[in-house]
Order: sequence, then structure tokens, then C-alpha cells
Amino acid sequence: MVKLSFKDSAFGWDGLTTFIFSTIILLLTFGLGFFWLLFKILNTAINTAIYTVIKGRITQPKTVLIAGLCLDKNQPVEEFKMRLKRVLELQHELNNDMRNDMRTAKLQVIILGGLTGANQISEAQAGADYLVARGMNGRQILLEEQSRHTLENLQQARILLLTEFDAIDENIALISSRYHLYRLLTLAKGLNLNLQPVAAEEDFKFSFLMWLKVMKEAYFLHWYWSGKLWVFITVNKKSKARIS
Repeated sequence: MVKLSFKDSAFGWDGLTTFIFSTIILLLTFGLGFFWLLFKILNTAINTAIYTVIKGRITQPKTVLIAGLCLDKNQPVEEFKMRLKRVLELQHELNNDMRNDMRTAKLQVIILGGLTGANQISEAQAGADYLVARGMNGRQILLEEQSRHTLENLQQARILLLTEFDAIDENIALISSRYHLYRLLTLAKGLNLNLQPVAAEEDFKFSFLMWLKVMKEAYFLHWYWSGKLWVFITVNKKSKARIS
């Protein structure tokens, strides 16, 4: 495995610069932007449905993106399994709908997530193995295994959507944990991806650990928006490329 230098890592000097800039803004504004993002994250977490909704109507997605998650000894953790189970339920519902219409159809599933931690397989591969073991046809599944973090997940997903389908359809579902959806949707919008959120869990449950996760999401989003402001101020093409 090739060891990346700090400047070529997922963080890098640009990441460090915007991290410091984000922290300065956070302190100077007394956290107002941070608390606004907390509100938006919680609102999305609480109100997102477990099915796709386009213009107020429940629809059946054609393509589903599943956000990956760090593995435990090459196996999906419970939170990742919840995301994978949701796509199995969407496929089951599609099978029932098509059976009633005397037709057949299959979802196109794209699982996001590269090699992380000390694991020997990618998050995407572990997710695919889980789905196939539960009856999903492997030919339905595309793997995105190049990314190291959430923004790269979506950047690589955009490449797959354009190369495999020649276009980005509006009827693409994005499945993830409720607390993670607002950040994913924000980053996707910045990449001109119009994704329909689907929650992995039936409902949002408050707990101390969940609050920590929500606060972490808010800080990462604050960092992202600070990075965009930094790009605007400095006209830094390299930083712009990292978030575009």
C-alpha cells in the first residue's frame, strides 16, 4: 500500500487551513452558524421519510446510493446494516409493485466507501457482500471504492452516475442514518446532485451518543461552509477543486 504524504492525504494543507479558518469563524460568531446547522440537521433527521418523496408524491427510486460506514473486522457495523436493510426493503416493495403490474424491475444500487482503518476490504465491498448474502442480485450493485471521506463518496458517486448512466436522473435515492442526511444532502447539492433522502431508521431517537454525532455533523458542515467562504475570499483553485 502506498503511503500518502500529508499534503496528499484526505486532510492535507488545504484542509488544515480551512479547519483553522472555520474555528476562527466559529469563535468570532459565538457559534451562531453552528447552532443554525444543528437545527437543520435535527429537522432533517426527524422529518425525513423511509421512502422517496418527489414534489410531494411518494415515488419508487430507480437508483439508490448507500452511504458507507467504517467496518468492524471487515464486517458492517449495526448502523451500516440498517442502511443496507433499508435498500432490501425498497427492493421488496418494488418487487410487489411490479408483480401486481405483471412486470419485473430491479433497483440499481451504488454502495459508497473505500478502504478504511485496518480492514482488508472496502466499505462498499462489505456492503455488497451483505446484500448478496440476503438475496440481492450482485449485478444490481456498483461499488465506489476510491473515497476516503463523505465528500469524496459523493464526488466518486457523481462520476459513476455520469459514466454508467450518461446522466443524473432526479429519481435517485440516498440512504443513510438520519443524523447524517443533512450533511450528505448539502454536499450533494454543492456537486449539483439532486438526491432524494431516505432514512435508514424508522424514526429519530434522542440519546447522549446521538447528540454527539449531531454536533460532529454540525461542525463538519461548518467547516465545509467555511471552506467555501475561504475559496471565495482567496480564489484558491486547489481548495475549490477539493470541494467541487
